[in-house]
Amino acid sequence: MILLQQVCAAAGLDARDAVRLAGRANAVYRLPHANAVARLRQTHNSPEWDRRMATSVKVTRWLAERDYPTVQPLDAVPQPVTVNGWTVTFWQYEPPGEDATSANATDLARLLRRLHTLQNPPIELPATDPLGSLPIDLHQHPEALTTQQRDWLLRRCADIAAAYPTAPMPPELDHGLIHGDAHTGNLIPTCGGYVVCDWDSVSHGSRAQDLIPSLYRVVRLGSPRSTWLEMCSAYGIDPDLEHHPGMQLLYRAREIRALAAYVRAASRSVAAKAELDKRMRTLMTGEDAIWHAPQGFQ
Repeated sequence: MILLQQVCAAAGLDARDAVRLAGRANAVYRLPHANAVARLRQTHNSPEWDRRMATSVKVTRWLAERDYPTVQPLDAVPQPVTVNGWTVTFWQYEPPGEDATSANATDLARLLRRLHTLQNPPIELPATDPLGSLPIDLHQHPEALTTQQRDWLLRRCADIAAAYPTAPMPPELDHGLIHGDAHTGNLIPTCGGYVVCDWDSVSHGSRAQDLIPSLYRVVRLGSPRSTWLEMCSAYGIDPDLEHHPGMQLLYRAREIRALAAYVRAASRSVAAKAELDKRMRTLMTGEDAIWHAPQGFQ
Protein backbone atom coordinates (compact mmCIF):
# COMPACT_ATOMS: atom_id res chain seq x y z
CA MET A 1 0.00 0.00 0.00
CA ILE A 2 2.95 2.34 0.53
CA LEU A 3 3.83 2.04 -3.16
CA LEU A 4 0.22 2.77 -4.12
CA GLN A 5 0.23 5.87 -1.92
CA GLN A 6 3.47 7.03 -3.54
CA VAL A 7 2.23 6.68 -7.11
CA CYS A 8 -1.13 8.25 -6.31
CA ALA A 9 0.59 11.18 -4.65
CA ALA A 10 2.77 11.59 -7.75
CA ALA A 11 -0.38 11.66 -9.90
CA GLY A 12 -2.33 13.92 -7.54
CA LEU A 13 -4.93 11.25 -6.71
CA ASP A 14 -6.48 10.26 -3.38
CA ALA A 15 -5.47 6.71 -2.36
CA ARG A 16 -7.59 6.55 0.81
CA ASP A 17 -9.78 3.45 1.23
CA ALA A 18 -8.24 1.78 -1.82
CA VAL A 19 -9.67 -1.67 -2.59
CA ARG A 20 -7.50 -4.37 -4.17
CA LEU A 21 -9.25 -5.85 -7.20
CA ALA A 22 -6.56 -8.20 -8.56
CA GLY A 23 -3.02 -9.20 -7.83
CA ARG A 24 -1.39 -11.68 -10.16
CA ALA A 25 0.16 -10.22 -13.33
CA ASN A 26 -0.65 -6.72 -12.08
CA ALA A 27 -1.67 -5.18 -8.79
CA VAL A 28 -5.00 -3.48 -9.48
CA TYR A 29 -6.73 -1.16 -7.03
CA ARG A 30 -9.98 0.74 -7.06
CA LEU A 31 -9.58 4.31 -5.81
CA PRO A 32 -13.09 5.19 -4.56
CA HIS A 33 -12.34 8.86 -3.84
CA ALA A 34 -11.01 9.37 -7.36
CA ASN A 35 -13.59 7.09 -9.06
CA ALA A 36 -10.61 5.46 -10.72
CA VAL A 37 -8.56 2.29 -10.99
CA ALA A 38 -4.79 2.11 -10.60
CA ARG A 39 -2.90 -0.67 -12.40
CA LEU A 40 0.61 -1.31 -11.10
CA ARG A 41 3.00 -3.46 -13.11
CA GLN A 42 6.53 -4.33 -12.06
CA THR A 43 8.62 -3.37 -15.09
CA HIS A 44 12.09 -3.13 -13.48
CA ASN A 45 12.63 0.31 -15.09
CA SER A 46 12.42 -1.27 -18.54
CA PRO A 47 12.16 1.49 -21.19
CA GLU A 48 10.43 -0.97 -23.51
CA TRP A 49 7.67 -1.74 -21.04
CA ASP A 50 7.27 1.93 -20.17
CA ARG A 51 6.69 2.58 -23.90
CA ARG A 52 4.22 -0.29 -24.08
CA MET A 53 2.24 1.05 -21.13
CA ALA A 54 2.20 4.52 -22.69
CA THR A 55 0.95 2.97 -25.92
CA SER A 56 -1.90 1.27 -24.06
CA VAL A 57 -3.11 4.69 -22.90
CA LYS A 58 -2.93 6.19 -26.41
CA VAL A 59 -4.64 3.24 -28.10
CA THR A 60 -7.53 3.07 -25.65
CA ARG A 61 -8.20 6.78 -26.15
CA TRP A 62 -8.25 6.18 -29.90
CA LEU A 63 -10.57 3.18 -29.51
CA ALA A 64 -12.96 5.08 -27.25
CA GLU A 65 -13.25 7.80 -29.91
CA ARG A 66 -14.48 5.05 -32.27
CA ASP A 67 -17.03 3.77 -29.73
CA TYR A 68 -15.15 0.57 -29.15
CA PRO A 69 -16.07 -0.74 -25.67
CA THR A 70 -12.82 -0.26 -23.79
CA VAL A 71 -11.76 1.00 -20.41
CA GLN A 72 -10.66 4.61 -20.67
CA PRO A 73 -7.62 6.29 -19.11
CA LEU A 74 -7.93 9.25 -16.78
CA ASP A 75 -7.30 12.23 -19.03
CA ALA A 76 -6.28 14.60 -16.24
CA VAL A 77 -3.37 12.41 -15.11
CA PRO A 78 0.03 12.32 -16.89
CA GLN A 79 0.60 8.70 -17.81
CA PRO A 80 2.28 6.40 -17.14
CA VAL A 81 3.80 7.07 -13.72
CA THR A 82 6.99 5.18 -12.82
CA VAL A 83 8.09 4.68 -9.19
CA ASN A 84 10.72 2.27 -7.83
CA GLY A 85 10.66 -0.08 -10.79
CA TRP A 86 6.86 -0.12 -11.09
CA THR A 87 4.93 1.45 -13.96
CA VAL A 88 1.41 2.62 -13.19
CA THR A 89 -1.55 3.63 -15.32
CA PHE A 90 -4.84 5.12 -14.11
CA TRP A 91 -8.26 4.35 -15.57
CA GLN A 92 -11.85 5.44 -15.20
CA TYR A 93 -13.70 3.05 -12.89
CA GLU A 94 -16.35 0.94 -14.63
CA PRO A 95 -19.06 -0.04 -12.11
CA PRO A 96 -20.57 -3.50 -12.68
CA GLY A 97 -24.15 -3.76 -13.88
CA GLU A 98 -26.86 -4.95 -11.52
CA ASP A 99 -27.20 -8.26 -13.38
CA ALA A 100 -23.56 -8.51 -14.38
CA THR A 101 -22.37 -11.97 -15.39
CA SER A 102 -18.94 -13.22 -16.38
CA ALA A 103 -18.17 -13.10 -20.09
CA ASN A 104 -18.10 -16.27 -22.16
CA ALA A 105 -16.17 -17.33 -25.25
CA THR A 106 -18.82 -15.95 -27.60
CA ASP A 107 -18.70 -12.51 -25.94
CA LEU A 108 -14.92 -12.46 -26.31
CA ALA A 109 -14.97 -13.61 -29.93
CA ARG A 110 -17.43 -10.91 -30.98
CA LEU A 111 -15.36 -8.17 -29.36
CA LEU A 112 -12.17 -9.49 -30.93
CA ARG A 113 -13.78 -9.69 -34.35
CA ARG A 114 -14.88 -6.08 -33.98
CA LEU A 115 -11.40 -5.02 -32.88
CA HIS A 116 -9.73 -6.88 -35.73
CA THR A 117 -11.86 -5.18 -38.37
CA LEU A 118 -10.64 -1.73 -37.32
CA GLN A 119 -7.99 0.10 -39.30
CA ASN A 120 -4.56 0.46 -37.78
CA PRO A 121 -4.49 3.47 -35.43
CA PRO A 122 -2.26 6.48 -36.22
CA ILE A 123 -0.08 5.41 -33.30
CA GLU A 124 3.27 3.65 -33.43
CA LEU A 125 2.48 0.14 -32.21
CA PRO A 126 5.15 -2.19 -30.85
CA ALA A 127 5.59 -5.51 -32.61
CA THR A 128 3.88 -8.37 -30.84
CA ASP A 129 6.17 -10.28 -28.51
CA PRO A 130 4.66 -13.73 -27.92
CA LEU A 131 6.87 -14.24 -24.85
CA GLY A 132 5.69 -11.08 -23.13
CA SER A 133 7.74 -10.03 -20.11
CA LEU A 134 9.04 -13.54 -19.34
CA PRO A 135 12.67 -13.03 -20.51
CA ILE A 136 12.97 -9.86 -18.40
CA ASP A 137 11.35 -11.55 -15.41
CA LEU A 138 13.72 -14.52 -15.61
CA HIS A 139 16.66 -12.11 -15.52
CA GLN A 140 15.25 -10.10 -12.61
CA HIS A 141 14.18 -13.10 -10.49
CA PRO A 142 16.83 -15.82 -10.82
CA GLU A 143 15.87 -17.21 -7.41
CA ALA A 144 12.46 -18.36 -8.68
CA LEU A 145 13.81 -21.44 -10.49
CA THR A 146 16.48 -24.07 -10.05
CA THR A 147 19.44 -23.93 -12.42
CA GLN A 148 18.03 -26.89 -14.35
CA GLN A 149 14.59 -25.28 -14.67
CA ARG A 150 16.04 -21.93 -15.67
CA ASP A 151 18.34 -23.42 -18.32
CA TRP A 152 15.47 -25.43 -19.82
CA LEU A 153 13.16 -22.42 -19.92
CA LEU A 154 15.79 -20.13 -21.43
CA ARG A 155 16.37 -22.68 -24.20
CA ARG A 156 12.62 -22.84 -24.87
CA CYS A 157 12.45 -19.04 -25.00
CA ALA A 158 15.38 -18.91 -27.42
CA ASP A 159 13.85 -21.55 -29.69
CA ILE A 160 10.52 -19.72 -29.89
CA ALA A 161 12.14 -16.31 -30.36
CA ALA A 162 14.23 -17.70 -33.23
CA ALA A 163 11.29 -19.39 -34.95
CA TYR A 164 8.69 -16.64 -34.54
CA PRO A 165 9.87 -14.01 -37.06
CA THR A 166 9.59 -16.38 -40.04
CA ALA A 167 6.84 -18.68 -38.79
CA PRO A 168 3.88 -18.95 -41.19
CA MET A 169 0.60 -17.79 -39.67
CA PRO A 170 -2.94 -18.67 -40.83
CA PRO A 171 -3.78 -16.41 -43.78
CA GLU A 172 -7.32 -16.07 -42.38
CA LEU A 173 -5.82 -14.18 -39.45
CA ASP A 174 -3.69 -11.47 -41.04
CA HIS A 175 -1.58 -8.91 -39.21
CA GLY A 176 -2.97 -5.79 -37.63
CA LEU A 177 -3.98 -4.22 -34.33
CA ILE A 178 -4.34 -6.86 -31.60
CA HIS A 179 -5.09 -6.81 -27.89
CA GLY A 180 -2.22 -9.17 -27.12
CA ASP A 181 -3.66 -10.86 -24.00
CA ALA A 182 -7.27 -11.54 -24.92
CA HIS A 183 -9.21 -13.74 -22.53
CA THR A 184 -12.61 -13.55 -20.83
CA GLY A 185 -11.03 -12.36 -17.57
CA ASN A 186 -10.18 -9.11 -19.37
CA LEU A 187 -13.83 -8.31 -20.11
CA ILE A 188 -15.56 -6.20 -17.45
CA PRO A 189 -19.36 -6.58 -17.22
CA THR A 190 -21.04 -3.18 -16.95
CA CYS A 191 -24.59 -1.92 -17.22
CA GLY A 192 -23.88 -1.07 -20.87
CA GLY A 193 -22.29 -4.40 -21.77
CA TYR A 194 -18.75 -5.72 -21.62
CA VAL A 195 -15.74 -3.43 -21.86
CA VAL A 196 -12.22 -4.65 -22.59
CA CYS A 197 -9.42 -3.98 -20.11
CA ASP A 198 -5.69 -4.75 -19.68
CA TRP A 199 -4.18 -3.33 -22.86
CA ASP A 200 -0.58 -3.66 -21.66
CA SER A 201 0.22 -6.00 -24.57
CA VAL A 202 -1.56 -4.08 -27.33
CA SER A 203 0.57 -4.37 -30.46
CA HIS A 204 0.79 -5.09 -34.17
CA GLY A 205 0.95 -8.76 -35.06
CA SER A 206 -0.90 -11.83 -36.29
CA ARG A 207 -4.49 -11.80 -35.12
CA ALA A 208 -4.01 -15.48 -34.32
CA GLN A 209 -2.30 -14.25 -31.15
CA ASP A 210 -5.63 -13.04 -29.76
CA LEU A 211 -7.25 -16.46 -30.12
CA ILE A 212 -4.47 -18.44 -28.43
CA PRO A 213 -5.45 -17.65 -24.79
CA SER A 214 -8.80 -19.36 -25.35
CA LEU A 215 -7.08 -22.49 -26.66
CA TYR A 216 -4.62 -22.37 -23.76
CA ARG A 217 -7.47 -22.26 -21.26
CA VAL A 218 -8.93 -25.44 -22.73
CA VAL A 219 -5.66 -27.36 -22.85
CA ARG A 220 -4.05 -26.19 -19.61
CA LEU A 221 -6.73 -24.67 -17.37
CA GLY A 222 -9.48 -27.23 -17.85
CA SER A 223 -12.08 -25.20 -19.74
CA PRO A 224 -14.44 -27.45 -21.72
CA ARG A 225 -13.57 -28.13 -25.34
CA SER A 226 -16.87 -26.55 -26.31
CA THR A 227 -15.56 -23.09 -25.36
CA TRP A 228 -12.95 -23.26 -28.14
CA LEU A 229 -15.59 -24.38 -30.64
CA GLU A 230 -17.91 -21.55 -29.54
CA MET A 231 -15.07 -19.05 -29.80
CA CYS A 232 -14.21 -20.08 -33.35
CA SER A 233 -17.86 -20.18 -34.44
CA ALA A 234 -18.57 -16.67 -33.14
CA TYR A 235 -15.32 -15.30 -34.61
CA GLY A 236 -15.86 -17.09 -37.94
CA ILE A 237 -12.87 -19.42 -38.29
CA ASP A 238 -12.37 -23.18 -38.53
CA PRO A 239 -11.48 -24.63 -35.10
CA ASP A 240 -9.05 -27.01 -36.81
CA LEU A 241 -6.76 -23.99 -37.27
CA GLU A 242 -5.42 -24.91 -33.83
CA HIS A 243 -3.26 -27.49 -35.64
CA HIS A 244 -1.67 -24.89 -37.94
CA PRO A 245 2.12 -24.73 -37.29
CA GLY A 246 1.97 -21.02 -36.56
CA MET A 247 -0.85 -21.48 -34.07
CA GLN A 248 1.08 -24.28 -32.38
CA LEU A 249 4.13 -22.04 -32.04
CA LEU A 250 2.02 -19.30 -30.50
CA TYR A 251 0.44 -21.82 -28.16
CA ARG A 252 3.85 -23.02 -26.92
CA ALA A 253 4.80 -19.39 -26.36
CA ARG A 254 1.60 -18.83 -24.38
CA GLU A 255 2.34 -21.77 -22.09
CA ILE A 256 5.66 -20.33 -20.98
CA ARG A 257 4.57 -16.69 -21.12
CA ALA A 258 1.95 -17.62 -18.52
CA LEU A 259 4.77 -18.42 -16.11
CA ALA A 260 5.85 -14.78 -15.83
CA ALA A 261 3.55 -13.73 -12.98
CA TYR A 262 4.58 -16.81 -11.00
CA VAL A 263 8.26 -16.11 -11.55
CA ARG A 264 7.78 -12.57 -10.21
CA ALA A 265 5.84 -13.76 -7.15
CA ALA A 266 7.66 -17.00 -6.29
CA SER A 267 9.91 -15.48 -3.61
CA ARG A 268 6.98 -14.00 -1.65
CA SER A 269 4.14 -16.44 -2.25
CA VAL A 270 4.06 -20.12 -1.34
CA ALA A 271 1.11 -20.66 -3.71
CA ALA A 272 2.92 -19.02 -6.62
CA LYS A 273 6.08 -21.04 -6.02
CA ALA A 274 4.15 -24.32 -5.81
CA GLU A 275 2.24 -23.62 -9.02
CA LEU A 276 5.41 -22.52 -10.81
CA ASP A 277 7.19 -25.75 -9.85
CA LYS A 278 4.21 -27.82 -10.98
CA ARG A 279 4.06 -26.07 -14.33
CA MET A 280 7.79 -26.42 -14.90
CA ARG A 281 7.68 -30.13 -14.05
CA THR A 282 4.86 -30.81 -16.49
CA LEU A 283 6.49 -28.77 -19.24
CA MET A 284 9.86 -30.44 -18.84
CA THR A 285 8.37 -33.96 -18.77
CA GLY A 286 5.73 -33.33 -21.44
CA GLU A 287 2.92 -34.18 -19.04
CA ASP A 288 -0.61 -33.12 -20.08
CA ALA A 289 -1.57 -31.83 -16.65
CA ILE A 290 -4.23 -29.29 -15.77
CA TRP A 291 -2.76 -26.17 -14.21
CA HIS A 292 -4.39 -23.90 -11.67
CA ALA A 293 -4.47 -20.13 -11.51
CA PRO A 294 -4.63 -18.72 -7.95
CA GLN A 295 -6.78 -15.60 -7.75
CA GLY A 296 -4.01 -13.59 -6.15
CA PHE A 297 -0.63 -13.86 -4.49
CA GLN A 298 -0.26 -12.97 -0.84
